Amino acid sequence: MNHTSRYFSFPDIASHFLFLVIPQSSFIILSSLFILSCAHQTSPQGGPPDTQPPRIISSYPAPYTLRYEDNRIALEFDEYVEERTVEESVFISPHIGELEFDWSGTEVEVSFSERLRKNTTYVVTVGTDVVDLRNRNRMAQAFTLAFSTGDEIDRGAIQGRIFAGEGGAALPEGVMIFAYLLDHLNSDTLNPQTLKPDYISQTGSGGDFFLRHLSLGSYRIFAVKDEYRNLLYDPEADEYGVPFRDIRLTSEDTLASGILMRLAKEDTTKPRLIKAVSKDRNHVLAEFSEPLDTSTVSVASFIIIDTLSQETLSFTHIFPEPEKHSSLIFLTTHQDSTKRYLLTVVSVEDLAGNSINPLANSLSFDGSGAPDTVGLRMWGWSAEDTSRGVSLNPEIFLYLTDVAQKPVGDDFLQLMDSSGNAVPIRVDWMNGTALRVTPEKKLQGLMPYRLRFDLPKLKSWNGDTSVDTVKTIRFITLDADALSTIEGIVVDRNVEATGNIVLEAESIGEKVATTYHITLSRSGVFTFPEIRQGRYVLSAYRDVNVNHIYDPGRPFPYVMSERFIVYPDTLKLRARWPIEGVRIELR
Repeated sequence: MNHTSRYFSFPDIASHFLFLVIPQSSFIILSSLFILSCAHQTSPQGGPPDTQPPRIISSYPAPYTLRYEDNRIALEFDEYVEERTVEESVFISPHIGELEFDWSGTEVEVSFSERLRKNTTYVVTVGTDVVDLRNRNRMAQAFTLAFSTGDEIDRGAIQGRIFAGEGGAALPEGVMIFAYLLDHLNSDTLNPQTLKPDYISQTGSGGDFFLRHLSLGSYRIFAVKDEYRNLLYDPEADEYGVPFRDIRLTSEDTLASGILMRLAKEDTTKPRLIKAVSKDRNHVLAEFSEPLDTSTVSVASFIIIDTLSQETLSFTHIFPEPEKHSSLIFLTTHQDSTKRYLLTVVSVEDLAGNSINPLANSLSFDGSGAPDTVGLRMWGWSAEDTSRGVSLNPEIFLYLTDVAQKPVGDDFLQLMDSSGNAVPIRVDWMNGTALRVTPEKKLQGLMPYRLRFDLPKLKSWNGDTSVDTVKTIRFITLDADALSTIEGIVVDRNVEATGNIVLEAESIGEKVATTYHITLSRSGVFTFPEIRQGRYVLSAYRDVNVNHIYDPGRPFPYVMSERFIVYPDTLKLRARWPIEGVRIELR
């Protein structure tokens, strides 16, 4: 490459030259070898393992160059990098058309297809997807080069951090940050699925991002894990993050810091009814394309009619098919084996809140005259047999294969300690097929217990006695001396905020994470009592709509996320050594 101006290096080191006296024939051979070596990108061989991320050590033009008039830039890396990853990771804002790349060893020249605008700050961003050739190490942080065709560089900046979804404190790298200047857009119609951003950056290894050299004004930003690398948000393919507010940069406040976003994945596909079949004369199976939100399922959500007479086939219960989260079973009155029925879904939603697809909400099936020969059985429970470390205040759920008649007493269930003494319990029938068992007082630590389920004492919906045998679940409680507490104060700086404050302490470093929850109506003191020793990540969010889950918002139609905060330090909790004085702030 022929450069009209020397690179600006980081740091700028003067060049040194060594002149050798070489015979002409040897010079020709060496020149040929040099040309061949430049024709193919190779990395040095041998040496210790390369664990260092690649860096950009010099650029043309120099950072913050004013009145720039050239139609290209150039970058030099400190080692050989994979050219494709660089070419896919160079973003220039504002957009200047197609880019052309010309490589020579560790240097690349990028030419523009369009002329630069007058009096405009340009920001060149090289994202963290760049990898070196030797060991595919990623760039640790996004690189930014700013220059201007005018007399000044824009001073606006937005700084923040991205967290992985499903809680916790994972910090994902390589996530794109899209920034849209709202001053020339209608914020209500801004759709990142069709409109490319005005400014771009990318998170580094610590989940942090820093958008620099922005013009002053109002901004809407998104975090997008851009799977197709098209600088657009593709629902269901890309994970996204939305902050809890838009951002305003002014001459008095040029930096917006502490912007947090948590990744989520959008489900826009409506559930479909894909199967309807009669299992016997009193049971109909309905299968859906995905699991449903059971809180939206009720007898009023469905209709079953005779396709000829239009008469309704009544049903009294709906319950999930054992071990299949996407199927429901209807307990109906006697069907007629000579008739054909139509099952119509009136109103249900999937776990993402999508209502039933109106083009796939009905299916017909033949009635059955066969009696129920399966009978009432137990198909599962929430506490594994012989499990250890069970909570001193456990909730144990028991699941049946069919609707059972609620007995008069609770003598069909018994909880006993190691001496055979009965422990008082409470039994709640969640519906006709699920029960919740809770001790009426705290259990003893390191104590073996037995939960005896006398199924023959239960009767099915039709009066038949259960065909199952007595089931016994054995478990041992955790060691009470291995417990401790986390205490502190949570403060919401927005004194006008509504909804509850939900605090979560999630264990890390375990095969299965344990999460403890506390809900407060306002800022104040909190205590996580009797939690196991270990390492924990503490977080909080403001549950504005009081639905008991964190809402990540939506990119389009735009919905802001709920505010959240993750405590910066991992809490190392030791048995009988409470952690006190923790302060966590929602901003």
